Amino acid sequence: MTTPAPAQLPGEPFSEALSEAAQAAGMSVRLILTIADAVRRASQKHHHGEEQYLPEDLGQVAESWWSADELGKHLPASLLDHLTAGEDWPVMARQLMSLSRAGVDLATFLPNLGTMASGVEHAVAKNIARIQAEGTDRWAGHLRTAIPEGLVRDAILASPAWPDIAAHMGRLHDQGVDVARILNHAHAAGLGVDQAIAAAVAPASAAPAPDPAAAAPPAPPAPAAPAAPTPGTAPTPAAPAPAPAPATAPTPPVRTPAPAPAVAPPAPGTAQKPDPWATP
Repeated sequence: MTTPAPAQLPGEPFSEALSEAAQAAGMSVRLILTIADAVRRASQKHHHGEEQYLPEDLGQVAESWWSADELGKHLPASLLDHLTAGEDWPVMARQLMSLSRAGVDLATFLPNLGTMASGVEHAVAKNIARIQAEGTDRWAGHLRTAIPEGLVRDAILASPAWPDIAAHMGRLHDQGVDVARILNHAHAAGLGVDQAIAAAVAPASAAPAPDPAAAAPPAPPAPAAPAAPTPGTAPTPAAPAPAPAPATAPTPPVRTPAPAPAVAPPAPGTAQKPDPWATP
C-alpha cells in the first residue's frame, strides 16, 4: 500500500510558487536540451553529411541512469526528480547522451545548464511571491470595505490561511463572482459562530443577582423643617394641643340574681300538719 502524499496545509503561500518555479526550471532545461540536440543534428549533417544516431544496444535504462547521474551533479534534487518523472524523460536522456557522443564537453555544458535552471527557478518563485503579496494586500482592502470592524474581520486577516483566502477571492473575482456579496454572507456566518460559542460558554443555570436597591426597605420621610418667621413680624404662637380626655372608670358588670328554686307540691294523700307554735 502506498502512502498518500500529505495534503497542502493552509497558510503556505509559497508552496504553489515553488511548484510553478520548479516547473519553469524544468521547462528551461527541456528547452536547452532540445535546442542543443537540434544544433547537434544540423552540425553533424553539415560536417558529416548525415546525422549520427546512438547505437541500439545501449537501451533506455542505461541512457536514463547515465543521464540522471550526470544531471544530478549540477541540478537540485527536486528539479532532477521533476525531470525524471516526466513522460519525455527518455527523450531528454537520449538527447544528453547524443550530445556527449557528438563531442560536447558536458563538464562545461552541464554547469552552465544548472546555473541557468537555478536562475529561472529563483526568478519565477520571486515573481509569483510578489504577485501573491500584491493580491493579498488588494483583497485585504476589499475585506475592510465589505466587513465592518470587529472580531470576524480581525480573525480573517490574522488567520494563517489568509493568503489562501485572498487567492480564492481573486480566482472567484476573475470568474465574474461578486466577492463582496460572499464576504457579507461570511460576516453573518462568523457572527453566528461567535454567538453560538459565547452561549455555550456562559452557564445556563446562572440566576440574575438580586438588586440591592430593590431589596432594601424604603427610608421614612424626613420631618418637614419649620418655616422661618418673616422679619419684623411677631411669631404666631402655636395652637395648644387638645387636652387628653379623662380616663373613664370601667363599668362593673350587672349581675343577674339566680332564680329561686321551685317548691315541690305535696304528695297526694298527705295532709299538711299544723304548726303547733303558730299563734291562733
